[in-house]
Amino acid sequence: MNSMNKWKVIAPLGLLAAAGAAAALLLKKKGSDGEGAAAPAEKKKAAPRERQMKTGEYSFVSGFQDAKTVEVLLDYDALRFGFDVIGEDFLSYSSDSHVAVITGEDFSMQMEYASYYKGEDLALITAAAEKKYPGFARVSFGSAEGFRYREGDSVCFCLGVDEYSYLLLTLLKAQGCDKTVEELAESEDLRELLETLRIGAKA
Repeated sequence: MNSMNKWKVIAPLGLLAAAGAAAALLLKKKGSDGEGAAAPAEKKKAAPRERQMKTGEYSFVSGFQDAKTVEVLLDYDALRFGFDVIGEDFLSYSSDSHVAVITGEDFSMQMEYASYYKGEDLALITAAAEKKYPGFARVSFGSAEGFRYREGDSVCFCLGVDEYSYLLLTLLKAQGCDKTVEELAESEDLRELLETLRIGAKA
């Protein structure tokens, strides 16, 4: 092939390469300007969870000579939890005449009142529990304050009521739940329930 023929072949190839580079540059510019670029897919927002809110009520008499009826109210989602006040077949042993029981998919909880012995108060039983029980921690839910500790297969919560009584909550994990009872005690589901507690004298 003579030099003239070589030039005829090389020249068109060079022009093609230059045209390709120009086209690539143009496409890149369009992409950077947002023209012709596909719009990113919008993230789908999770649909709000359906709820059926109800209020459970548990009441008991606190005190002796100046006894008063204390009312405990707790809001719960009836699509996820059940609430009952029962006088038998307790989840955990109780000498009380009646207790409240909250049941869910991952855990159940028994709510009952307990009276201080003479000379006791919340500060005294808190100090004693801190020395005696594993898993001790101070807790607060709304205006209710107290402590929690591990006992056997359960985690117990003691929340102050008045100078005579406190509220005892016993948390038990459901059969088949793969979480530990300590994890359930710190779960958002339980906190959401307990944050709605209202404890006070019944009108």
